[in-house]
Order: sequence, then C-alpha cells, then structure tokens
Amino acid sequence: MNEILSASRAIEEQIKEDRHNLHRKPEVGFDLKETAAYVAKRLKEMGIEAKACGGPIDEKFRADFVKAGFPDMAESTGLVATIGKGAPCILLRADMDALPMPEAEGLVDFASEHPGIAHTCGHDAHTAMLLGAAKLLKEREGELKGTVKLMFQTGEECGCGSRFMVEKGLLENPKVDAAFAIHINTQLEVGTVRYTAGITSSAMDTYMIKIKGKGGHSSMPQDCIDPLMISSQLYTALNLLLCREVDPRETAPLTVGKCGGGTAANVIPDTADLAVSFRTFNRDVRNHLVKRVPEMIDHTIKMWRGDYEMIDFHTPSTFTDEALCRELAPFVAEIVGSDKLAEAPCQPTTEDFGYVTEKVPGMFVLLGVGKEGAAPMHNPNMYIDESALAYGSAIHANVAMEWLKKNQK
Repeated sequence: MNEILSASRAIEEQIKEDRHNLHRKPEVGFDLKETAAYVAKRLKEMGIEAKACGGPIDEKFRADFVKAGFPDMAESTGLVATIGKGAPCILLRADMDALPMPEAEGLVDFASEHPGIAHTCGHDAHTAMLLGAAKLLKEREGELKGTVKLMFQTGEECGCGSRFMVEKGLLENPKVDAAFAIHINTQLEVGTVRYTAGITSSAMDTYMIKIKGKGGHSSMPQDCIDPLMISSQLYTALNLLLCREVDPRETAPLTVGKCGGGTAANVIPDTADLAVSFRTFNRDVRNHLVKRVPEMIDHTIKMWRGDYEMIDFHTPSTFTDEALCRELAPFVAEIVGSDKLAEAPCQPTTEDFGYVTEKVPGMFVLLGVGKEGAAPMHNPNMYIDESALAYGSAIHANVAMEWLKKNQK
C-alpha cells in the first residue's frame, strides 16, 4: 500500500468524525460561521493558521440572493491556510456549503440538526478530506518542496463562492501555480476516480424574472395585463430561441424551472414568476445566449405591455488543463491504482471551480463513494460510503507533495 494512503487509513476515524460534525451543522450560502469556525479550530489543533478570505458581500449582490430565496448573507466566511514555504505553490480546494433541502429521516445517526438544510452534495466530505490531507501534509512539512495552499470555500451552490475568494486575493501571497479539487460522486464505485481533460463541466446562466402585469376580473381581460399569459409566451419564445439560433450539434439545454402565479381561476393576478437557466460548453454559444435571452425576456414582456424585475447569476465552465492532467494523473493512480483511474466525458453539471481554473492551470476529479443503486447527489437519500474518505485525503496529499517535488525551483 502507498505510504500516504496507509497514513490516511491510520487517521480514517478522525476524517469520519470531522465529516459527522460538519454534517450535523450544515449551513447554506456564503456566511458559514459555524462551519468556518470548526475548520479553523481543527487546523489550529494541527498547528496550521487559518486566515479569512472573504468579507462583506456587495449590497446589491446580497439583495439579489435574498430575492432568489437564499437567507440574508452579510459576508463570505471562506478560509485559506498554507503549509510549507516558498515556490512553487499548489492549491487544494474543498467547498463547505450545504443545500436548502432535507435529508431522508433515519439515513445516518449523525443527521442534520438544522431543519431543511443538509449536506446532500457531499461538501462535508470534501471539507473532512481536505482536513485529513492537511494533517498528512503538516506532518511531512519538512519534505515539501514549496507551498500547499488550502482553500475552504463558501457558496459553491450559489455558483460564485470561489469568485469572491479569487477577488479577495486567493491566488496571491503566495502566488498559486496550479490547483486541484476533488468532488465525490455516489454513482461511481468506491475508490474509482474520473477526470476530463479540457472542458470538465458546463457554464450555467440563470435569470429569475418577476413579471408585472395589471390584475383584475377574468371577465374583463381588456382592462388587465395578464402576467400569466406573458409568462407562457416567454416560455415558448425561450425554447424556440434554442432551436432557431443555436447549432443543433451544440449542447445548450435550457430549462424553465419555475413558471406561474395567481390564486384563483377567475382572477387575473398582478404578477407571475419565471426562472430560466441554460448550460453551455461552447463559449461562442454562451456569449450569444447571454445576449439574446435578456433581449427575448425584455421584448416579450414589453410587447404585451408588461413590466418586470430580473436578477441574474452566471458561472463559467470549469476547464481542466490537459498538461496538468497528464502530470497529476500518475500521482492519483499511486493512491487508487491505475485500473481505478480513467478519463470520462465532460459533465453537464456546473461547478464554480471554473473561477480558479480561469486564472491558473487546474485539475478537477470525481471520487467514487457509492455502490450499485445508490441515490444521486442532491437527493434526500444521498449516502456516502465513508471508506472512500481516506482515498480523498491521500489523493490531495500525494498530488501536492509529488507535484511540488517535480516542479521545485
């Protein structure tokens, strides 16, 4: 067994305990005070100083997230820490936020203590695995041929948490030369790893619209401005946009996930809500739709004499550097075995690690934590086989140590 994997197995119970503690106290969004405090405390116990990499959230952005249904978030509580010194520097990332949804009752004996919030995307596991890696790396700090920067991120499910950290200087002091991230996947067998060289995940652009009409009696539509009719017209127009302005050989799924309003069959309401998102891999297609979707929204609503309020959110594709993949893949294989590591097609899901890989070469991998028939991510029954956690910590540590050794200056 690889020495790093053996060492990770030796601290497996602590990695699990960290995951359980985080799982019990899930938090949503950017302002993860309990989670950040726990991570900082655990790092301090290892002799590692955690520093804030976040701060107050812009007032408009904060207000937009409240309108989108998130809790009011005054600040981002992201953390960074370093192990080792000097150049080069590799960044290891874990996201910490949970989802605003329940988990199935009786699924685990360390269930969420926060009603309506749960770690059903596995960010508790990501954080626990990186804490495990921190311990492994700190114990081997004298062997490091450079610096490992640990990134504990907020707001991944908001689609822009890593952007805030990049804007706050995440990639500087010391300057980051390469980045690596792991995301668990319950649809992959325990200990298997998949990655995609090139575009790894789709970009996602979201528009949430409140259509403002003029309510009244259903017997007098001429005196009203019907926002429900406008929303149905807009639903159709947006879907027609794809089949008439996007090359059919391109992938660009558009979803109207929310559409409606009103309270009774004989009442035309004042307002209706519509929420639309689209995902793209091709930058030109994305740029075209980012221009045309707002135009379609504006023209369709105004054509029917309506008005509207709109908020929008944007997350880029995550791009995995092909040269870095070739360099790091053998270090991953040293932990899981070459037969467990394979390249896979790009994923239509969205991941905000793209804000990091826009700036520095990065690699993003999926780590299997599931068995046949396991529930998918973002599902109340999502369950993690915790025997995979030691693999995650060992992969982080081995990738960092071996990359620094190979690229020492």
